[in-house]
Amino acid sequence: MIGSAVTQMDYGIKPHDGYSTILRSATLAPNAPPSQARLDSLPRPITLDVGALPAKIDAVLFQIFVDDFQAPVWHSHFQVTLNGTRIPPFENAVNALDQTGPIGKLVSLRLLPEYWPLLQSGTVKLLIDDPTTRIPDGYAIDFVRILVNPHKFKYEVSLVASVVDADKHSPIAGATVTAALVSTATDRHGKCALKELPAGLVAASASAPGYDVDSVTVDLVAGQTGNAEFLLHRHEEGTAALERAIAQTGSATIYGIHFDTGSAKLRPDSAPALASILGLINGRPASRWIIAGHTDNQGGSDDNRKLSEARAGSVVSWLGAHGVEANRLVPKGFGPSRPVADNASANGRALNRRVEIAPAN
Repeated sequence: MIGSAVTQMDYGIKPHDGYSTILRSATLAPNAPPSQARLDSLPRPITLDVGALPAKIDAVLFQIFVDDFQAPVWHSHFQVTLNGTRIPPFENAVNALDQTGPIGKLVSLRLLPEYWPLLQSGTVKLLIDDPTTRIPDGYAIDFVRILVNPHKFKYEVSLVASVVDADKHSPIAGATVTAALVSTATDRHGKCALKELPAGLVAASASAPGYDVDSVTVDLVAGQTGNAEFLLHRHEEGTAALERAIAQTGSATIYGIHFDTGSAKLRPDSAPALASILGLINGRPASRWIIAGHTDNQGGSDDNRKLSEARAGSVVSWLGAHGVEANRLVPKGFGPSRPVADNASANGRALNRRVEIAPAN
């Protein structure tokens, strides 16, 4: 498959990988319509029949055999959706893969509890696509399986990790490191260890408040212990940073908009982040935007959804008071239903309390 935004012209002017040669007109069969190869390569969902779920769910793990994902090489960016809902932790893992050459590997990804309702219909459609960058980074998915309440893994590995500030090169204590079903915090030296991970391509992530999440992959066969170093970059929220995020990922995350607990009233220290959003919107005069509020899972789900809607509305009201037309803004509130991190830790809850902005298609 090749990202849905890629055109044959992109193939001619942008860097690309070997899988993308399907876009060359010379590869088409005689008398075939010029667009047929492109149609054949368009991303399409993989449908999995889940069936009835057990009454009690403790964990859900996706195991995906992937081939030739190379986002770090070509600067592509993949979005991963289940039944149309983006799963940010899965995206972080996929975009960390550097599979130069045909190197198929098994990667195991934990589905956070807030996304388990997506399985209740009995059918899951998994779609991996790059709809934003127009980079011809071809990729393949060999198989997918969903493990609900998985047993102990037959082939296990371990991971020793260190987390440091990318600019200061100083250790980050209390950072959360996660791989598969295991999560732990770094010590005062920025180090930790994770055990009993499924063998294969171990996709691990590290997070800490004030930093962007970093993900790495380590290829380990059964019985091995691997090493991973995470370089966390400070999260930036200036207008230029928001522009870059939207161009790369389709949305931008803002943590600098602050409210008191349980309140939708904007605090004065939100002014810099709000000004950055205003600059972004004013830079695209004909655009429409979704302003989405998100919370952690503390408190009732319905109350959090209403609170997130009210907070998104407060941002929209502020933007309206500063000259943005109301019909260009769409407030939405998702409460705790779309986490970017595990709510089991304070770090994860801090990352989940956010506002996101995205173009309204």
